[in-house]
Amino acid sequence: MLETLIKYFVYATKGYITKTQLIKFLYLADLYAVKWTEKQLTDLDWRYYRYGPWNEDIDAALNQMNGKEILQESQGETIFVRRGEGAGSVDNLELPLGLKLMLDNIRREWAGSGEDKLKQLLEYVYSTAPMLEVKDSHKSEEQVRLNLYKEREKLMSELG
Repeated sequence: MLETLIKYFVYATKGYITKTQLIKFLYLADLYAVKWTEKQLTDLDWRYYRYGPWNEDIDAALNQMNGKEILQESQGETIFVRRGEGAGSVDNLELPLGLKLMLDNIRREWAGSGEDKLKQLLEYVYSTAPMLEVKDSHKSEEQVRLNLYKEREKLMSELG
């Protein structure tokens, strides 16, 4: 599922996505899935690392796909993830409608270029329950497991 989600976000943004945005989108996809269905979409064991959610399997998947379905291009300190020659379309991914709608909401809300858009995305991600639980009590270079179920617990307490 990880590769499918990467393809979805890269294809749906037409390649106008940075690696930072992509990682945050993947985190939000897993977070929302847990929040509403109690099940993660991917098998990623999310970690707080270097100020945000991260997992080394994302880098491995990107490197494996690089040059085929996607291309990673550095522009200064920013890495853009674009469609490769072997890229298909969002429709070829055959995602269930409910999942596609959730992913579309993430993309519509947070995709786009510019420092303001990225800043808003980062502020939102850092304000999620799993991040709030660990970010102030751990150093950025530590790898601390994120408990995505904290977001569901927050929802359940809000609903009463």
